[in-house]
Amino acid sequence: MVFSAGTPCSRPSAVSALSYAVQAYRFTVNVRKTRIVPPGARRSVLGILVDGDTLRLTPDFKSRVLGHLYGIEKFGLRAHQQHRDFASLAGLVHHVDGLIAYALGTESAWAEPVRERWRSILDTQGRPLG
Repeated sequence: MVFSAGTPCSRPSAVSALSYAVQAYRFTVNVRKTRIVPPGARRSVLGILVDGDTLRLTPDFKSRVLGHLYGIEKFGLRAHQQHRDFASLAGLVHHVDGLIAYALGTESAWAEPVRERWRSILDTQGRPLG
């Protein structure tokens, strides 16, 4: 969950107010996972930057996707699968498919060319999964 306060508040009072609101719905706040981020700091939720007018993927997420594509292009699907410790070729392909699908739902302008590159890589590799 992400909350935003319109006025300055102390950290203890913010956590206390959050805990009270969440407990009303029979949930509890995990204090170890609770962070109060100062104004202007980067805000990320589930790998998506939520600090601007539009949602964006984090640079780390983009790098991870592009790292898979680079590794597969350079060394091939099998070698990349083994190097990254995927149990199966299908697992690797489905993982990369899922990352790209996630990206398409968040930042399609970036993800569309990546999806085309991924399709091209799979075509070059003989479309191992159809």
